[in-house]
Amino acid sequence: MLNQQDKPKIQKNQNINKVLIVGPNGNIGKYLIPELLKLGYQVRALEYRSKVEEREGLEIFKGNTLDAESLKKAVDGVDAVCHLIRATGPGDTPCEKWFNCCIRGAVNLLEAAKEVKLVRFIAGSADNVLGITLKQQYGSINENHPKCGRATDYYSLFKVIEEELCRQYYLRHKIPVVITRFGLIWTENFLEGVIGALDRKNKKIIKKLDINGKPLIRQDNHVDDVVQGILLALEKDEAVGQDFNIGGPAPYSTSELCNILSEKYGWSVVEQKSDWYSWTLDSSKARSVLGYRPQVNVLDWLRDKI
Repeated sequence: MLNQQDKPKIQKNQNINKVLIVGPNGNIGKYLIPELLKLGYQVRALEYRSKVEEREGLEIFKGNTLDAESLKKAVDGVDAVCHLIRATGPGDTPCEKWFNCCIRGAVNLLEAAKEVKLVRFIAGSADNVLGITLKQQYGSINENHPKCGRATDYYSLFKVIEEELCRQYYLRHKIPVVITRFGLIWTENFLEGVIGALDRKNKKIIKKLDINGKPLIRQDNHVDDVVQGILLALEKDEAVGQDFNIGGPAPYSTSELCNILSEKYGWSVVEQKSDWYSWTLDSSKARSVLGYRPQVNVLDWLRDKI
């Protein structure tokens, strides 16, 4: 954990009253909503597949991103939109499902946003648009790194296109887009399998190795830091038109991860080689422009939880 004195003081953007959350039950949305309400924002949640928990100050609106007409009504009267869907849409193939999630749904939402005067449009993205595992990285990856969707991974491929759609709608239609790009997000749900390192059925701990046979190094996020990044992107007007890597405070290796799990469970550690390269994520732009200060080291958090 970091010193709490380093934690930024986040304030409500006085030009934003109501925020629409698209993806209110996801890994980000369900943690973001209570923090928005604490800051004094009014919040509207777009409820689709699963019921949204009722809260004081929360308006629940039924609709989905594949229904353009419902989106027009959903954005009516809001000052900001947070598009945070990271799950597949309907379809018969992975390509169709991810296309509906990342492209068709995003276009419908951006088209609806054209018709209202927004103060902010937060587009939630992912670090795999940067091709993090595809090639040897020489230094930490920043926002100037070339975008690279993996051909066998429709999610990252279509997320690359979604980011460019957002950029073009900003340039052509003046939608005040901010792209917030995260690593893998750790929440309570991850404790069951600890991102594939904990094989409870066979009572083994899996140490993932990179393509060179060394312990994989990666940089993930705890959800508290993701929420911090989004709140700052809503607050800071200088964020508009820019993209930001919202990374965790430090990278870690799978050796460190497995040591923690081994101390807890006492199970044998099995090495598993992958075709991934190691990577780290540079958040210095978010630190400089937004005042972002990640607080939660995921391994410290894991040690406390287990």
